[in-house]
Amino acid sequence: MTTIVLTGGGTGGHIMPNIALIPALREKFSRIYYVGREGGREKVFAESAGVPFFGVPAVKFERDKPLSLLTTPPRLLDCARRAERVLRELMPDVVFCKGGYVSLPCALAARRLHIPVVNHESDLSLGLANKLISRFSCATITSFPETKAKRAVFLGNPLRREIFAPAPLALPLDKSRPTVLFVGGSSGARALNEAVFANLDALTARFNVLHITGKKTDRKRAHYFPCEYTRNIAAYYAAADAVVSRCGANAACELLALKKRVLFVPLSNGASRGDQVENARYYVRKGCALSCGE
Repeated sequence: MTTIVLTGGGTGGHIMPNIALIPALREKFSRIYYVGREGGREKVFAESAGVPFFGVPAVKFERDKPLSLLTTPPRLLDCARRAERVLRELMPDVVFCKGGYVSLPCALAARRLHIPVVNHESDLSLGLANKLISRFSCATITSFPETKAKRAVFLGNPLRREIFAPAPLALPLDKSRPTVLFVGGSSGARALNEAVFANLDALTARFNVLHITGKKTDRKRAHYFPCEYTRNIAAYYAAADAVVSRCGANAACELLALKKRVLFVPLSNGASRGDQVENARYYVRKGCALSCGE
């Protein structure tokens, strides 16, 4: 029996590509397991996909707190030992790392156990965990042909099949109006929300406004349809004539695969490592989207 362990978490960009791969992996592997962060969002998604989940601790590298990095190596080694115990139990043939802090202890544990590691980077440049993992992984799969990494293999970004055949969106949209979707992602909604709220009267005068807020809102207007969170984002994509979004790699790939008109508002370098700015600039150069607010 062949076994694969998927790992990655923290944000949807590190989780959803793993989930997207599961139907294809079932054709190749007898057993699939997901190893993620204890208490992380990935547990719900893995179990919803019918994949057993195992939680391990993870250490976050806090760039804005350099003194905290002094304690990172011993904490990381402890996390790797915990991950090693899980991998010894599962004994996979390969570990697939999608990125995020939980990927690193799993990859280190796999290396110690002589289990092959393959990692995947969704962004134009490697995140910190993938930079470290790529030093010893068998291959680093990339979403962009320009991404630099040891043993890089350009294959693109996994996409969920359901985004191409969504369930209908049960909202009373005015069909005489264009529909605009605003979505900020798991870590970038606040500034977009404030911009929508500040311009809500002007927006609803012209458009149906779909708004994934990430938090509850009591604002009510005709033609305004806020939603705190949805598991049916594909239906919102399908209903939208245009989308204003952050530029996380996963959401960007989905929107562009659906050939949506997109205005990217990437998280700034100060709010992230700069990956969203890089992604947005790339898509603008290719003529795929517009971008503002770097």
